[in-house]
Amino acid sequence: MAIKTIVVGTDLGESGHRAMQLAIPTAQSTGATLWLVHASEVGLEHAWRDLPLGARSAAQALRERLKGRFENSLQELESERKRCEELGVSCHTSCEEGHPWETILRTAVSVNADLIVVGDPAGAIGLPERLLGSTAERVVRQAPCSVLVSCGRIRRDYTGTRIAVGVDFSAHGIEAVRWGRDIAEAIDCEVNLFHVVPHPITESMMPTEWPSVLEGLASTARSRLEQLIVSEGLRPNTRVHVLDGPIGKMICNATADIGADLLIVGCRGQGRLRGMMLGSASQYCLRYSPVPVLTVRP
Repeated sequence: MAIKTIVVGTDLGESGHRAMQLAIPTAQSTGATLWLVHASEVGLEHAWRDLPLGARSAAQALRERLKGRFENSLQELESERKRCEELGVSCHTSCEEGHPWETILRTAVSVNADLIVVGDPAGAIGLPERLLGSTAERVVRQAPCSVLVSCGRIRRDYTGTRIAVGVDFSAHGIEAVRWGRDIAEAIDCEVNLFHVVPHPITESMMPTEWPSVLEGLASTARSRLEQLIVSEGLRPNTRVHVLDGPIGKMICNATADIGADLLIVGCRGQGRLRGMMLGSASQYCLRYSPVPVLTVRP
């Protein structure tokens, strides 16, 4: 895990502040450069030449208001940049017109980012967000690199903390394990590997043969997790947990139960509609995780 460039999406409000709470310590521990990205409102660069004469004065007034907001955003970004520099973190800023997720993704590609940090998606409750996803969810689905989302409780210092890693033995899951290993080495923390045997069955509907099937699947999964500890070079004190039930829900509950401070999951980047129809563990975790979520791509 080599992190040299981190793109931080900020709305210059509470969500952006939470993203910075994660981005700055990460940059300090890795020596990475930060790129602070803010998207201004659409309309600043449009001349509205096709508007009727009677509407042009109103359009010009709106343009002036947008211009004022844009200039204020530039000043706030500059203040954030200076704060980062005072903390010993190299920092650049970018303020563009457009949708936040598009601006963040475009910047991440242009600067060859190793990590994107964005704010909490929990505030997205409108119909467009429910159908298409919050800024954080859209970034996670389309990002060219791993994404750290400031969900839940954020610590001031992550040294010596506890990490939960969701493992499904796919390439994405194995990469999540590697990130967990590297973070543990960097900040001396404990890693817990979670594998969930998925099933939608409730106890009242559970077939009589299910407990024996579950026992066999759990035993196999536990052996594979223990093999991962050796093959991926994790510390011997790494803990393994095998659960059964809905994947996202079980991972979030287990993360809270062990008092973890960071959750790492693999992300395939599946579309919003497919995620709504079939369910997505990473999407669930973004909504309900009690702690920040690092979504990892191989």
